[in-house]
Amino acid sequence: MSKKTVLLFPGQGSQYLNMHLKLSEKSQEFIRKMLEDLDLTNILKLMSTSEESLLPTNVSQVAILATSLGFLKDLTDKDFCFEASAGHSLGEYGALVASGVLSFKDALKSVYVRGRLMGECAAKRGGSMVALLGFDIKMIESLCKEASRFGVCVVANENSNQQIVVSGENSAIDWVLENYKSFEIKKAIKLKVEGAFHSPLMEDAAKEFRKFLESLEFKDFKIPVYKNIDGLPYKDNKDIPDILSKQIISPVKWTDTIENIIRDGYESCVEVGPKNILTTMLRRWTKLECSALDGE
Repeated sequence: MSKKTVLLFPGQGSQYLNMHLKLSEKSQEFIRKMLEDLDLTNILKLMSTSEESLLPTNVSQVAILATSLGFLKDLTDKDFCFEASAGHSLGEYGALVASGVLSFKDALKSVYVRGRLMGECAAKRGGSMVALLGFDIKMIESLCKEASRFGVCVVANENSNQQIVVSGENSAIDWVLENYKSFEIKKAIKLKVEGAFHSPLMEDAAKEFRKFLESLEFKDFKIPVYKNIDGLPYKDNKDIPDILSKQIISPVKWTDTIENIIRDGYESCVEVGPKNILTTMLRRWTKLECSALDGE
């Protein structure tokens, strides 16, 4: 009997130069045509220009998702069987495509608008993010509480039991970088991002993005999709605009997502996208059989 398999889609930070060249020629042509139809051929050019050209969030989000969707097409062309999907932040859009809820083009259009709005919000509000490694979760709560005396500081990504990302105003994040060792946290790494994603500083972007999402058509779910904001499967496609707009200002509950996937009987996962960041992370703290279509 085959094992129940879930597809996992990566988020920002997984991009690299010429990542789309790992796809089959058929899928490369497929994403080229989609980007051309959406008047986003400049993204394709930037994917082969330089690592720096992929850093702006309005570029990286489209580039990563386009590559992930190319990998998804390669899988589906081989009639690969999977029973559920989930994605980390940006990756949730790939998961929705895999479930049949969102079309390839609408997903790319969505992340283009999402990236543009988040970039504009970051330019206005500023902010940054830092990854924290090796800690007691109670100390993270104390750290954020203390840092909040200097500005907004919230948990943005709950990636595993030993990796959390916090997001906030530069003054608060600078304080975190100076004081994290006092909270028995082993390591802190400032992320190369434009702003304080998954925090209240993205409120303006979330409001505008919801208006855009309400113009899209969402079909019925063919398979369960686990959502970031609470780690549970979606119940109704009518909830999608509300959930995806809230996702921009809410923490990514990735640990809860994976624990719920395991609880629901899934034993195998396949990472669909550039690199193998999610696969590497999951092998450290779960017994899931993990593989990645790239990066191995």
